[in-house]
Amino acid sequence: MRAEEIQAGTGDFGLDANTPGFLADPYPTYHALRAHDPVYRSPWGDWYLTRYADVATVLSGKPFSRLSPHGANPMSADLREPTSIERMFTRFMIFRDPPDHTRLRGLLGRAFTPKVIQALRPQIEALTHRLLDDAAQAASFDLVAALSYPLPVIVISRMLGIPESDYEFLKDWSGRLTKGVDTGRLEDMQYGAEAADELGRYMADLVAARRAAPQQDLVSEIVAAAAREGTTSDEELAANLVMLLWAGHETTKNLIGNGVLALLGHPGQMAALATAPELMPTAIEEFLRFDSPVQKIVRWTTVPTPLGAHTIPPGECLVVLLGAANRDPAVFSEPDRLDIRRDEASNLAFGRGIHHCPGFAIARMEAEIAIGALLARTSERRLAVDTVEWQQTTSLRGPARLPLTVAWR
Repeated sequence: MRAEEIQAGTGDFGLDANTPGFLADPYPTYHALRAHDPVYRSPWGDWYLTRYADVATVLSGKPFSRLSPHGANPMSADLREPTSIERMFTRFMIFRDPPDHTRLRGLLGRAFTPKVIQALRPQIEALTHRLLDDAAQAASFDLVAALSYPLPVIVISRMLGIPESDYEFLKDWSGRLTKGVDTGRLEDMQYGAEAADELGRYMADLVAARRAAPQQDLVSEIVAAAAREGTTSDEELAANLVMLLWAGHETTKNLIGNGVLALLGHPGQMAALATAPELMPTAIEEFLRFDSPVQKIVRWTTVPTPLGAHTIPPGECLVVLLGAANRDPAVFSEPDRLDIRRDEASNLAFGRGIHHCPGFAIARMEAEIAIGALLARTSERRLAVDTVEWQQTTSLRGPARLPLTVAWR
């Protein structure tokens, strides 16, 4: 349903990537839905939350569940026969509740300690400049293909101990998996399911190899910790290594692409950031708020829950619209305006509570380094296309391609 239909009170709202104009700019629709009914029950029974306060409450954890009590797909909440991707998702730490969530987060959290992340900074800086050196061979290049995609993929692959010869395979599998997420198109679901199967087998083989011959890498550490802990299955290990690879780059890729695109649409802000790079940490927070890399997640009620004018029964699906919450005018002044100096409430882009994104610090650092290097190494930047092509999903938001024409320094 379009924003004008919501305002007129006609039609039934549902997130649909095929709605004309929605992927290009979902925010008018979010604003209209918030004004019409901020806790909206769709004809299909799920509830859409668009206010910051409601979203923050649900993200806090109790009494909400990450998994459906009905066995629904954890990302789309569909009750159809699950695909390989959806079966894999049910093993992801981010889609589990305690005590499984606590157990798995303890195993995986060793990847994201402040000491580990800061030690990566020189490598990330060197890799960023290497990728930009390659891009600088021409005046025009695709930011996604040249920088925002390969940078986080290579970083997380190195952390896991994956050989460089396999990077291209992993990028292909991961891209196909993303295409199969949150879609009703049979061909995309099949495409993504095949990638999930292949990537799952790759990670299962990697677990077996590191168990037989440990190395100085993250997979070896996780496998050893799981052996000491004694209750994590090989299926869970393989699935959560897929999660680290996939979630470890998809959000960062979108953050970098969305951030650069936001600056291109606000040349005054881009000029200010280029001349005052010390503003980059604040700017990254504003990019996360302004165009959230993850637009929605799902939670389930476990007890009667008052939200807005409603009391929602147990077992109901809540579609938590992070992108809408981060543009709530009750919390953010002029929410549709990019302001790299904004000093207001924390954005909810990485979630909140026990399920907040474990890789938030490394994603911020990668985006800070990548966007900072792009601004430092170019004197002019502009879009090389009239229309941006967006990823075809309502859950993850980022340009599929971002062709730029630049003047290199």
